[in-house]
Amino acid sequence: MLSALSVALLCGLIGFAVNFMWVVAVIVMALALGFVIADSRRNRIDIANQRGEGKDG
Repeated sequence: MLSALSVALLCGLIGFAVNFMWVVAVIVMALALGFVIADSRRNRIDIANQRGEGKDG
């Protein structure tokens, strides 16, 4: 009985660790997507600014 409880506890801890890593992975992916969107927006603004400077110069 003690071995069954030990195995169940070990499986529960592994499951908790995997669940925690899943949450961390989702947060990291959301942050990375935000950085990608912000970078693409900044690139579009830079291109528009360069076109504007080219017309003035």
